[in-house]
Amino acid sequence: MRAPLLPGFTFNEGRHTHRTWLAEDGVPEVVRAARLGHRMRGMGDVYEHVTPAMKEQVRTVLEERWQRSVQAVKPAECEWIVETAPRLGEYYRAPDEKRAS
Repeated sequence: MRAPLLPGFTFNEGRHTHRTWLAEDGVPEVVRAARLGHRMRGMGDVYEHVTPAMKEQVRTVLEERWQRSVQAVKPAECEWIVETAPRLGEYYRAPDEKRAS
């Protein structure tokens, strides 16, 4: 079994972080609940539904977070990421390297 990429970071912490990011980015409660497999309480469950526009909002805000994280990676971190999870290397190459390959 391989060692965890982030020792001490649990799956549940990842779920909490994901939901918190969505809240920070203004994603409606009904969508945040649905992403984690939860249902809204009371009348919210009856009257609020996830729409295609809400799903697109989630995709957009998560894509923006991903892009910012890729741009913020330092060279030493990039080397560690590519060594640890080789498939991620394609995301962390410099723009010039992507065109050459």
